[in-house]
Amino acid sequence: MTIIIISLIAIVAVIVIGTKTKTNIGLWAITAAYIIGVFVLGESPRGLVGVFPTRLFLLLFSVTLFYSFAVLNGTLEKVADKVVYSVRNIPWAIPIVLYILSFIMAGIGAGDGATVMMIPIGLTIAKVTGMNNILAAVSCVSGISAGGFTPISTAGIFLRELIMNFGGHSEAEAHNFGNHALFQITLLYTIIFIIAYIVFKGYKIKAPELSKPEPFNKKQRINLAVIIGFVVLLVAAPLAGLLGHGNPVAVKFSRGVYLIWIAFIGVVLLSLFKVGDEKEAFKKVPLSALTTLCGMGTLIGIVSKTGAIEMVSNWLSTSVPTGIIPMMLALFAGIMSLFVSGFVVNTTFLALVPALAIAGGFNPGIAFAAVAVGSMATAVSPFSGSGGLVVASVDDDGHRKTIFNFLLGWPFINIALYLVMIAIGIY
Repeated sequence: MTIIIISLIAIVAVIVIGTKTKTNIGLWAITAAYIIGVFVLGESPRGLVGVFPTRLFLLLFSVTLFYSFAVLNGTLEKVADKVVYSVRNIPWAIPIVLYILSFIMAGIGAGDGATVMMIPIGLTIAKVTGMNNILAAVSCVSGISAGGFTPISTAGIFLRELIMNFGGHSEAEAHNFGNHALFQITLLYTIIFIIAYIVFKGYKIKAPELSKPEPFNKKQRINLAVIIGFVVLLVAAPLAGLLGHGNPVAVKFSRGVYLIWIAFIGVVLLSLFKVGDEKEAFKKVPLSALTTLCGMGTLIGIVSKTGAIEMVSNWLSTSVPTGIIPMMLALFAGIMSLFVSGFVVNTTFLALVPALAIAGGFNPGIAFAAVAVGSMATAVSPFSGSGGLVVASVDDDGHRKTIFNFLLGWPFINIALYLVMIAIGIY
């Protein structure tokens, strides 16, 4: 019992110390994992290395590196400009296009690149058309938040990998649970977008005077072709496995295509074609975020060996009515996400799900989704990355204050709506 208490205190201490000192939580987590693993549990220091989530690191590293070229050379931004320009004569559709385009950009794996690119574009369009800044922000942030849960997006990869690590589920089960969360968050943010569109009168937007975007240059055309090939391969592989039963070529193709290696091949091609500076592309990889989530993953992996996770899960399952456990998980994850990274929140709470599901006798996919969507629902405050960029992109002081105040309240609107969805059985 002493070891379990020490482990639980360590998790809380790591989050609090990292947040208070404004240092990387992952570094504290790795340190705590080493101390607990070696000096409390008696693990071998070399064996401890095996707890580090290597596959998760490679997945996120490869995808973010792959898309960093497209961010640096302006390929993704040019795509966005051209799409918005194409609907300039149907102004009422511009917020809708911003939402869909933001979803796609985040959904194909652009990660932070989608945020950095789409929010300034959306707010610039708002300035030209007279669109309400809040509607522009909601359109972009909602699309990015929902699109971030696809199987090839940064958050989507992270979620599915944690489900496999903590739940011992197969890759197919993890994808199924991940798609469940994707459905929920897409529904949540689509409802939010529709409400904003009506309240802020998106249908009354005036036709903007936009300059015609320049054509794609050679580097951008090559980069776009590689991205399309990347996405087509990843979509074609599971389809080949599904439709090609009995065909050895189709089966081999399906089993041989894997996101990590295709992304690295894409990086090699982009480097050979010199579509961008390889050294600058490496600088775009969010190593700080990777350290945070992999460090926390290591700590949770060690703590799970003490029985602490099972103890907390059993306590919740016996103390709280089974029917409201998903709501509690969503609420706690949402509240915690206001103060710390969503990666940390998910790593901490998702570890509780498997034992909770067994003890409570409910589908673990419901609880996995509750944590993931709950944490994302509140990750839109002005202190978050996307919210902060929204505030920074507004150049009028009065508008900036208005949108800042809106972003303070938006997380609570989101989490309240999501709790209602769970309560009425929209799983």
